[in-house]
Amino acid sequence: MIRGPRSHHGLTLLELLIAVAVFAIFSAMAYGGLMRLLDTRERVDAERAFWRELATVFVRMERDFAYALNRPVRANDGTPLPAFRGQPYDPRALAEPAVELTRAGLVLANRATDALQRVGYQRVDDELLRLVWPVLDRAPLTEPERVPVLRAVESFEVRFLLPDGRWSEYWPPPGATNYPWKPRAVEITLALAERGEFRRVFVVGAAP
Repeated sequence: MIRGPRSHHGLTLLELLIAVAVFAIFSAMAYGGLMRLLDTRERVDAERAFWRELATVFVRMERDFAYALNRPVRANDGTPLPAFRGQPYDPRALAEPAVELTRAGLVLANRATDALQRVGYQRVDDELLRLVWPVLDRAPLTEPERVPVLRAVESFEVRFLLPDGRWSEYWPPPGATNYPWKPRAVEITLALAERGEFRRVFVVGAAP
C-alpha cells in the first residue's frame, strides 16, 4: 500500500503568543504568592524576635530581683548606698538609675554561685540599659558598664511594694524609718513604641 505524505502541524504564531501569555500570567501569580509568603514570613520572624527579646529582658529582671541581697555599698564619693534603692525616671544624662540593687547567685568559672554584683536599670533616650558595676564599693572614677537590653522604649516606670501593701515610687520611702532593706515586690511598666504597655511584678529576694 502506498501511503500519502504526512502532514506536519506546528504552532502558529498566535498559538505561541497565547502560550507565552498564559505562562507569564501563571508566573506572575506564582511570584506574587511567593512574595506574599516571604513578606508574611518576615513579619512572623520579626514578631518572634520581638517577643523573644522582651521575654529575655523580663527573665533577666526576675533573676536580678530574685537574687537581691542585703549588702549596702559605697558610692564614688564614699557615701553609703542602701542594698536596694529606686526612684522615678530622671531624664538627665548622669541621673541615678530607676532601680539599683546588690544581687548574688552569679555563676563563676568554678561553678560557685556566691559572687556578688551591683546592677541597675535605667532608661536613656529610647533605650533601656542594664547597668553593671565592676565592684561593689566604688572608687572615685568607677563607672558601670551600660548594656542596652531593649530599644524603642518610650517610658520605664518602677514602683515598690511597701510592707503595708501600698505602692511607692521611691525605695526606701522618703522619710521612712525602721523599714526593711528591700521592698516586698517591684512593679515594672514598659511602654514601647507601637507596642503599648507591658507590666510585670517581681517578688524581691524570692530565690532560695
